[in-house]
Amino acid sequence: MADKNFLPIAIDIANQKILIVGGGQSAYSKLKILQRHNAEVEILAIDVCDEIKNSGLKYIEAPYHKKYLKDYLMLYSCSNNEELDRQIEKDCREEKVLVNIHDKPDRCQFVSPAIYRHGKISVAVSSNGENVYESIRIRNLIKDKLQLED
Repeated sequence: MADKNFLPIAIDIANQKILIVGGGQSAYSKLKILQRHNAEVEILAIDVCDEIKNSGLKYIEAPYHKKYLKDYLMLYSCSNNEELDRQIEKDCREEKVLVNIHDKPDRCQFVSPAIYRHGKISVAVSSNGENVYESIRIRNLIKDKLQLED
């Protein structure tokens, strides 16, 4: 992954269409994070877990097809299927949809940092996609420090 060098940015995803491919717990975890930012999240999967079904969000129980990419800003693939992820990555790049392949930063156009938000202040800690747990640990240290000063 030496060729990746992610730029930490903040992007307004409120009311933006975001597609998650996959219907399991990884997809549900990503869904919960995206909901905090008022994105228009939709799920596409052959099998969708009960938590997603009960979330009130739109989901499509169908196999992935490139036709579903229309009008999305970004896509998170939580499929856990290497062959499908390769196809999704290729299709997203062709269709100019930003792509994130879960737990595969070398295949991503963007990675999500560990975020702490307090009011209008956000602190994001990123490890260039290489050490998620260290990013979370440092984010938590910052969170603990900031909470002491409230």
